[in-house]
Amino acid sequence: MDKHSKGRSWPMPDAGIKNIIFKLEEALSNESQFICNYAERKPWEVTMSARDGAAHVLRFLKVWFDAPEGVFFSAVYYLDNFLARMKVQEKFLPCLTVSCFNLAAQNHGFKINTSHLVLLSQSKCSVKDMERMSAIITEKLNLGSLTNCNHLDQLQVFMDIFKYIAVQFKIQGLLNRMLQWQQLCTRLEILLCDSSCAAFKPSVLALAFIHFEMDRFLSKENPKKSNYYSTEMFYILAVMIELQTLCNINSSDYKTCFENITNVLKEYDRRTKTTHCQKLTWRFSISTLALSKFSQNYYSMLNTITEE
Repeated sequence: MDKHSKGRSWPMPDAGIKNIIFKLEEALSNESQFICNYAERKPWEVTMSARDGAAHVLRFLKVWFDAPEGVFFSAVYYLDNFLARMKVQEKFLPCLTVSCFNLAAQNHGFKINTSHLVLLSQSKCSVKDMERMSAIITEKLNLGSLTNCNHLDQLQVFMDIFKYIAVQFKIQGLLNRMLQWQQLCTRLEILLCDSSCAAFKPSVLALAFIHFEMDRFLSKENPKKSNYYSTEMFYILAVMIELQTLCNINSSDYKTCFENITNVLKEYDRRTKTTHCQKLTWRFSISTLALSKFSQNYYSMLNTITEE
């Protein structure tokens, strides 16, 4: 070992971090540069409210079919990129939404009955309409040849970097308490259902989201432990600053994204009623409808299912 390297506080890079950095560079190169500005769209085009409603429909379909997490994130990524590149009338949005979900399921190898998908989405389009729209999306987004990097992929790369740093400085326990993967995925879904957050590039949103979750964890901890966490947090914050520089993230964009994330997740944590709900129309047969009329006044309210 070189005598000048004995005093270094940062470990020397090895093959592990080089592989992670390669994944980061690959993710940044595959990151879409098309950002949909809903504020400047024409009256007949898809609005922010309509887009958020479509994202909630995708989340509903993901839960109903018990699809993998990547299906939802890919579907939202396809939807936003298509709206950024093409001028879409709002009347075609339901068909576009279900087609994005169908494409995402196919690309993740998740088999879905297309007839059931169209029926449950209540998009008022046929299976052939969905297949034609799926072909248009594939062509316009060049899904056959390009490798896309959605928000979940970018979050996974950042988490791999933080896990590597945690192992090097032996702070895995702190990192595991701050950033729990399943909880991160659920809360990232909430962010992508809001156009104020989904308008940012995946690298900006993922890094600002991790920053918010760290702040939220530290604010809940006992103030007496702040000195205990100071050294450990120094390493993590130093990595965040380095990542912001490496990803060429503009400071003003990062600040705006962090503020939007704060507003959306604080409202979510307060369990306020969402303005975007899937408007389902329940269809019954004549016999079932006739039978239900006798017992319509005899029902009990179910308890609210808390989301973990």
